[in-house]
Amino acid sequence: MSGFSLHDSFLRTADLRLREVPEWGSLLVYTPAHPDIHYLDARSWLLFELCDGRSGTGILEEFRQAVPDGTPPEQSEAAVVEALTALAEKGLVTRAAAGSRTAA
Repeated sequence: MSGFSLHDSFLRTADLRLREVPEWGSLLVYTPAHPDIHYLDARSWLLFELCDGRSGTGILEEFRQAVPDGTPPEQSEAAVVEALTALAEKGLVTRAAAGSRTAA
């Protein structure tokens, strides 16, 4: 994902099929446009749900409230960047560069 920035906005891709699997603490996501099933662990699931058009910095702020106290800020930021990058590469979220118009 070239030019990635936490100032970009992130939005869940339309037309995904979701199946919660609470006993695994996970979410299964089917992408009909490119048939595949994606397994999201609890962290990725939370970040996926936060992709409602808000910026990466807003997502990071919410995520930091959910992680245990004492988690180093650079560790939580790295986790968010890694997860958002993976979600976008899998086609589960779309990214709008900072300053561009979003569909949110």
